[in-house]
Amino acid sequence: MSGYGQYQSSKINLFIILFPPLYLIHDIEEIFTVEPFLIEHLDVIPFHVTTLEFAVAFSLLWIIASIGCYQAFRERRFLGMKPVTYLSFLVPGIILANAIGHVLQFLYFKDYVPGVITSILILIPYSFVTARFLIINGKVTVKKLVTYFLIGFVVQGPLALLAHIFSSIIVE
Repeated sequence: MSGYGQYQSSKINLFIILFPPLYLIHDIEEIFTVEPFLIEHLDVIPFHVTTLEFAVAFSLLWIIASIGCYQAFRERRFLGMKPVTYLSFLVPGIILANAIGHVLQFLYFKDYVPGVITSILILIPYSFVTARFLIINGKVTVKKLVTYFLIGFVVQGPLALLAHIFSSIIVE
């Protein structure tokens, strides 16, 4: 592999291994603030989750995403996706969509919402830097990233709901 090819590969691996700790930091913010936020906004959000249920749900999603990162780092497929596809779908796709969702919630409530601080300070910059690298190095097209982002916006809700269902079963 040429020097530039090794650079690209090591940079992709860096983006892959950064995901689990950055996602963990984001969800720690959510874990500690989600239950009080939901209680305060019962009039708008007719949904309740305890801190423990949210922590378990997050843990399930984090474990699955981290297994995917481990597989991608080892240059193996995960859920049928090649490492670059997995990174492209996970970061500029699902995580960027999630972060923008937090910002939109902040604009709606005109007040703090769980996860908005780490979305602005960590997830959005990480997603844009990752997307920029992938595009500049010809790993993915802008059209493909927009597609992943739109899919990410749609699938994050059902994935979170499924994780919450499992967590409520586990916690009970």
